Amino acid sequence: MAEKKRAIALAGGGPAVGLSIGALKRLRLNPDLDEVWGSRILDIKQIRQPENLYDALNNLVMLFAATTSEDDVKLFKYKVAESGRDIRIIEIPVEANISYDWTWENLDRSIEDGYRATNGVLSAYRNTTGDVTVAKLLAASNDAA
Repeated sequence: MAEKKRAIALAGGGPAVGLSIGALKRLRLNPDLDEVWGSRILDIKQIRQPENLYDALNNLVMLFAATTSEDDVKLFKYKVAESGRDIRIIEIPVEANISYDWTWENLDRSIEDGYRATNGVLSAYRNTTGDVTVAKLLAASNDAA
C-alpha cells in the first residue's frame, strides 16, 4: 500500500485562510495529494449573548471570523469536488464551549479542548477502514468518548 500524501490547513479569517488559499495551492502543486485535514479556528456556536459593550464589539470581529471559517470549508469542499479528484477531507471539530474571553483560563481550556478533539478524530481515523468521511469519524469519536 502506497504511503498517503497528506496536508493540514487552518480555516478562518485573517492569516488562517488556509483552506481557501493555501490548501488549494497545495492541491495544484501536489497532484498525488489524497487527503487534507482541516481545522477551523472558530465556530459560530461560540458567539455568546453580550453582557456589555466590550462583549458586543468583540462579537463583531469574531462573528465575521467564524462565518469566514465556515465559508472556507464549504469553498474548499466545492473546489475539490469541482476538480474531480478523489481527496478525503477530514475536519477536526471546534468545541462550542470555547468562548472569546481573552483570559489565560480560556486559552488553557481552548488548548485542552482542541487537543481532545484532535485526539478523538485521530483515534477514530485509525480505527476506520474503507471510506473515511467526517460523519464516520465524528460518530466513531463520539462512540469512543
